[in-house]
Amino acid sequence: MMKLKIVYLITLFLFASGNLCLSQDIIKGSYSVGFNYYKTYDGSRKYIINNDTISRTLLIHFWYPSNDNAKKGSYYFKNYIDLISIRENFDKPLSEIDANSFGFVNAYAGFAKQRLGIDTSITTQQILDCPVNAQYGIPLAKSNDKFPLIIYATSNSKSSVQNHMICEFLASHGYMVISVGSAGSESIKRKNDTQSILAQVEDMEYILNYFEDSLKIKYKGLGLIGFSTGGLATTIFQMRNEKVTAVFSMDGSQEYGHYLTLSQVDDFDLKKTNVPYCLLVNNNENFSIYPFYNSIASNQKYMFRMPYLDHNGFVSFWRFFDLCSSNSNDSKICSSYDYIESTALAFFNTYLKTTPKTNSQSDLNILANEYIKSETKDNSIVAQLSNTILTYNIDSAIIFLKRNQEVFKSKENEINILSRMYRDSDMDAAVQLLLFNIEMHPDSWKPLYELAFTYKVNGYPSLAKETVLKAKQLNPENQEIIRLLNEINEAQK
Repeated sequence: MMKLKIVYLITLFLFASGNLCLSQDIIKGSYSVGFNYYKTYDGSRKYIINNDTISRTLLIHFWYPSNDNAKKGSYYFKNYIDLISIRENFDKPLSEIDANSFGFVNAYAGFAKQRLGIDTSITTQQILDCPVNAQYGIPLAKSNDKFPLIIYATSNSKSSVQNHMICEFLASHGYMVISVGSAGSESIKRKNDTQSILAQVEDMEYILNYFEDSLKIKYKGLGLIGFSTGGLATTIFQMRNEKVTAVFSMDGSQEYGHYLTLSQVDDFDLKKTNVPYCLLVNNNENFSIYPFYNSIASNQKYMFRMPYLDHNGFVSFWRFFDLCSSNSNDSKICSSYDYIESTALAFFNTYLKTTPKTNSQSDLNILANEYIKSETKDNSIVAQLSNTILTYNIDSAIIFLKRNQEVFKSKENEINILSRMYRDSDMDAAVQLLLFNIEMHPDSWKPLYELAFTYKVNGYPSLAKETVLKAKQLNPENQEIIRLLNEINEAQK
């Protein structure tokens, strides 16, 4: 796999303002950033709010490059956050919007401090009053060539502003970005996974048609960004839309347990995954075999790990909170977001820009550093094993396992991980995978532990206890085993 070489060195230029708030400039491009939003309804689909059935509400966010430098449309973080409050009800009273926005930012600032260790030492109101890089309503830049368009798909039930910084950053470099918040098929809650995936795909298709038919803006090249469950929607959207020429995933759920749900969607077709794909994943190296990445047809695919980020780290709020403070704490979580932006820019410059950049910018050979690391491990055969289960059954998968037994001997950890994907939805598949691992690695406690856990969560305490005691014989002092045994004993009382 190609190695990365960071082509955009990240520096931060901070300048003070009267209320201790600072504005960020993370090597912005040559364009000013414009922003607009559009309130519209999809009359063909129903939406339920407060027990009333209405047409589906769609609040479209649009970031774009502009040549207007007059700063006449100053925009503040509160203006973004207010949009979260009105996304289901465009006529919400101002007092309610203000209360919602304050409560939202207050909660997220508390999360940043308590869970992520990011203490900005500024008030919630100061964060709300912090200016953003976008200016509201300034004109779209005129260009001799059309700008590329990117659709951003948000995470579970969240608003488009959750990653406003990468949208602004790309707009400053000559990209147009459109987005709409995630919602289930009939309400903001995603109650049915399959229906919710398709609902988000249909929302993306609606706003693309709105962009083309109502705004009448021309573009050249269509890319996608998906974060978390938004990655599920970008996967199906790309398979349904031949216009898409590049897909960027920010820890997308298609690379984790949700791959099983995704594979059941009618439009899922791995043969159509022939477009460039760039995947950034979190710091948990023992959490996934990255089944979609290792199954797609494209040879132009890149995978990078963000060593300082868990799943929550792929949201721009933490970086923005930090930059709003005069006491920036140089958090590695915050700084990592800069490398998400730069990697996205390098990727889209390579596959969406009509005029190629220099060789060093276009080949995606980004230099690995402490914030971003190229992943080269090949788990394609494990993904093939998973796809065999999904396409046929576990019996066919076991035949495949035994036929490739020598290869899978070195994949003990990966098979354990794969079994977890099936633990809840297909217990038999999970058990059969682990029994194979136990046979191949009779001196290893890990597959026995995983099998015991699988029995426990599926309501077989006797089998769970019998199995975990075997694991304990191999590793008597292991705290994970002891804790699981105690849980099983407690449940049997």
